Amino acid sequence: MAKQVTDRQGAVALVASAADTHAVRLQQKFQAIFAEHLRPGEVMPDVGLVANLIGRRLGAVNTALVEKSDAYDRELSDDAGPRERRDEAAARLTSEIVEIRGTLEAAYGPAVLRELGLDGKTEVEPKAILAKAKRLVDELGRPVSAWPKPRRKGVMLDPAAWVSDLLGPIATLEQALADVAREAREAQAASDAKATAMAHNDDVFARSAGCLSGLLRLVEEDTLARQVRPSGRRPGRVAEPEESAGGEETSPEGQEA
Repeated sequence: MAKQVTDRQGAVALVASAADTHAVRLQQKFQAIFAEHLRPGEVMPDVGLVANLIGRRLGAVNTALVEKSDAYDRELSDDAGPRERRDEAAARLTSEIVEIRGTLEAAYGPAVLRELGLDGKTEVEPKAILAKAKRLVDELGRPVSAWPKPRRKGVMLDPAAWVSDLLGPIATLEQALADVAREAREAQAASDAKATAMAHNDDVFARSAGCLSGLLRLVEEDTLARQVRPSGRRPGRVAEPEESAGGEETSPEGQEA
């Protein structure tokens, strides 16, 4: 699991634990401070329950993020097989093309390679290899009479016979490329889902931790409030001791750096 996710797990665990641990104290302090201001018929709000609900929601949202992160990691681990099959299929097809090219050059000379698009460097990108192989299949389908006369007498070739040697590797590479493309789409979808879950986690964390910190400050529990205050520069985490309430770092004297 990525560090950015485990860091957020730790921050949520800290805030949720604080909400649960200090809910009773928060309610007691709130009542002690505000009871005298209640009017007849009014009921003291249960801010301790509010703290508990904040912690529970944070935990649920963060669990969803962890699930999306795990799904993304699983998706990435699935990519190796299709990529290996693609590379193996591309290597096999390249070997067939190289052998055919060598035979054609020996029989007809380099001019025929230019005509067939087989001159120059050997392709290394799987899609390019596939395209070259398909073109070669079309070219090899010519009748024998359409080929130039071999450079040496006694040499007889039927290039069309090699088509079957290419069709199997072509089909294998096409399937492998399709599998890789599918895995790429699934990985992107998993990545998008993880990013959405992380953004939601960070938004809920900022609001929830900020609310809990505000409630603790309201009842004059300033030390506890600072411990759960959300960071203004590190999404999904609590503020560092040197970070001011506005998210800026402060100098040792307490002035903004």
